Amino acid sequence: MEPIIGEVEFPREWIVFASLKREDPIISSEQMRSIPEMLKVDKRVIKPVTVVPTRGQYDFEPFFGPNPAGFHQTAYVFLKLEATKTGPASLGYGWDYLLDLWLNGKPLLEKPEAIDPVNSTIGVTNNRLVLNLKAGVNILVTRLTGGGGPVILALAGPCELRTGDFRRILDDPARNDPGWRDSSLKALPGGKSAAEIGDRRELFVDDFLVDGMAGAAERRLHHPLPREAVMIFGEKGEPWEGNIGYPTLFRDGDRIRMYYSGRPSAVADESPEQYTCLAESGDGIHFTRPALGLFEFKGSRKNNIVWQGQPSHNFTPFLDENPAAPVDQRYKAIGYHPKGGVLGAFVSPDGIHWRLLTETPIITEGAFDSQNLAFWDPLRGLYVDYHRGFRGALPGHRMLGYRDIMTCTSEDFLHWSKPRMVEYCDAYRYNMYTNVIRPYARSPHIYIGTPARYMNARQKIAAHPYPGVSDAMLMSSRDGLLFQRWNEGFIRASPEPENWTDRNQYPAWGMLELSPGELSLYWGEHNRHACKRLRRGTIRVDGFASLHAGGEGVGEMLTRPLVYGGRRLEINYATSAAGTMLFALCDEAGNAFDGFSLEDSEMLYGNELAHVVTWRGSESDLGRFAGRPVRLRVRMQDADLYAIRFVS
Repeated sequence: MEPIIGEVEFPREWIVFASLKREDPIISSEQMRSIPEMLKVDKRVIKPVTVVPTRGQYDFEPFFGPNPAGFHQTAYVFLKLEATKTGPASLGYGWDYLLDLWLNGKPLLEKPEAIDPVNSTIGVTNNRLVLNLKAGVNILVTRLTGGGGPVILALAGPCELRTGDFRRILDDPARNDPGWRDSSLKALPGGKSAAEIGDRRELFVDDFLVDGMAGAAERRLHHPLPREAVMIFGEKGEPWEGNIGYPTLFRDGDRIRMYYSGRPSAVADESPEQYTCLAESGDGIHFTRPALGLFEFKGSRKNNIVWQGQPSHNFTPFLDENPAAPVDQRYKAIGYHPKGGVLGAFVSPDGIHWRLLTETPIITEGAFDSQNLAFWDPLRGLYVDYHRGFRGALPGHRMLGYRDIMTCTSEDFLHWSKPRMVEYCDAYRYNMYTNVIRPYARSPHIYIGTPARYMNARQKIAAHPYPGVSDAMLMSSRDGLLFQRWNEGFIRASPEPENWTDRNQYPAWGMLELSPGELSLYWGEHNRHACKRLRRGTIRVDGFASLHAGGEGVGEMLTRPLVYGGRRLEINYATSAAGTMLFALCDEAGNAFDGFSLEDSEMLYGNELAHVVTWRGSESDLGRFAGRPVRLRVRMQDADLYAIRFVS
């Protein structure tokens, strides 16, 4: 079939004159050159009726009646097509049973066309015809005659055919909600300043993008879906592991490495009988313990131990992405210094053979009996550390305060700035036991943390010897110092009683994209029980939080002014089958640019990780607005928007 041509769009409403008989004379060409207030046929005057089609189709049974009464009943359908210039445009059409077409009073078909209503599916893709439009107003007239089956007419123009967007010619279920037509439902500017985003992917984990919301729009937290247990420890694990802690995972070439601390039961924090262990996987699901032969445990070197002694209590490795890092220091870690009570620096050429980098402790201010971590941040050009400290404690009486997070930076991994407490956009006081902060790989300007929230005063299982219950939160930062937290649980405990005892749901440090479009996260379960294990969970890429509107109402969001550098708007989104999204590109006052209004937008529904938004049925070039502040307006129902990005 020939290419779809033209830019004309069909009106949402059809003007119908019915019911006539097939034997009635055809109306004059003069009556077809405009939409008449009344249609004169023979000696009768027919009043018009306005109908709204669904998916470009309308069933004429309300006019013709059911068969056999509707047999050979006839109706005229008038549509006004407005063209900006003279030229051709595609028409897609389908019908049952007989059809005539005229454009500006001139016939488009040599004779009425007929189809077999029993063996045909009526739709706008059944047939295609090229209309030679004149600049300005054109009148398309269709004469439809009922046959022995349903009485259906389907019509669509090039914009609808090209995109499958019947926004202007349908009565979609999403449009039935009065909210779509409510002019008072309008998100207004809230006063945020313009932000330069270039081609960065921006998420809804914080309120950075949002400047105004109206109706049912809200930001919503999402949660990882629990999957399989990938490692079993405790009594069913290896004897040198015991009740393991602080897993760290990262991809290293074609394999995934996981480090974790292990110690037999009843071993104290200061004991040398603590071990750093290594497990490896090709898929992030099935892990093996390599027999490394480096350290002896009860007379045997057949184990996966890479370090022994007090540093193993909180030994946290990472793959150094600093291009200036020496080859023999490609892997780095921080952990207890052998002197105890402070942090030391460790390095390795292969992630297996480790050594203490310097006899001098690198970080001395903090409370380090936790998972303390560091990484290279290429955007800041610094090594960044996050470790535990106590807030509100008196000197020498840290337990009078509460656990929180400290941070410092370094240019060389040896000399670190003075640690300082991170800050939050809320005033809640939580015990933050671990932090697992790292730049988000798809948006490295955003730090994502899923810290363990330890409710130390609660005890759900009375028979358990230790108090405390835990979950994991979600928080994010754009400067590494000020974090926005979601104060509802991100990873909640399952119904198993073993997960309602102390120090469960502690997330591992590491987030992996094991399959396209899906992130894997890991957390500990059944702590201090015989079947200590590591659980994997999955969440959509960028899907930590979203701009959301439910199915009961329409919502709208207006972004802050954004200065971008691309030419197309790419989004990560999902809707229900009945859900909908519309987009508008606006000036700083929130007024849509010509051709980029909500009415010009494609009516978007589906579930896509990278969809390019279109206006007027084409991949609209937004390059003309690049480099100056613009706003994005989103109207939605039963839908989630996870991320936006302006791409070249």
